[in-house]
Amino acid sequence: MTETRATGYDGLSSRLVPEAELREFLLDCFGIAEHELFVGHADRVAEDLRDVPQDVVFAAFCTYQQVHGHFAMHFDVGIEGRLADRVGRGEFAARFAAHFGAYVLHGTTEPPGLWTVTLADGSRLRAAMEEEDDRPVLHAATAPIPGLPEIRVDEGLWRIR
Repeated sequence: MTETRATGYDGLSSRLVPEAELREFLLDCFGIAEHELFVGHADRVAEDLRDVPQDVVFAAFCTYQQVHGHFAMHFDVGIEGRLADRVGRGEFAARFAAHFGAYVLHGTTEPPGLWTVTLADGSRLRAAMEEEDDRPVLHAATAPIPGLPEIRVDEGLWRIR
């Protein structure tokens, strides 16, 4: 039997989630115990881990930071393969979006320059994004994104391979 490799789920959220809420969500989402999870602000990881023995391994290791533009938060969750077997990348984005009432940008198999946006209702769009002055900004999507009426709708993004 082949073992699933460790992986990471990263993305951008339209909502800045408080650390305590993020921690609670991750524990429930992956079905793990408190001691198996690390959650910390990306700028404070070394400080947060200062008193943790170096041989401690976390099943899920999440960092986050505030961003601007069309998104409020970047998250990066490294997970053991057994957790990836429980919750796939797309399912994780859908659960995150629904739980926090947000839209989430993520990607893995889209053509270069395109991303998937998962809405709070679970629907998925393809979108094009740019970073303007370190601010992620969407400029087109295959359908309207709630709260972003200025985003151009371009169903042709589905045809790009």
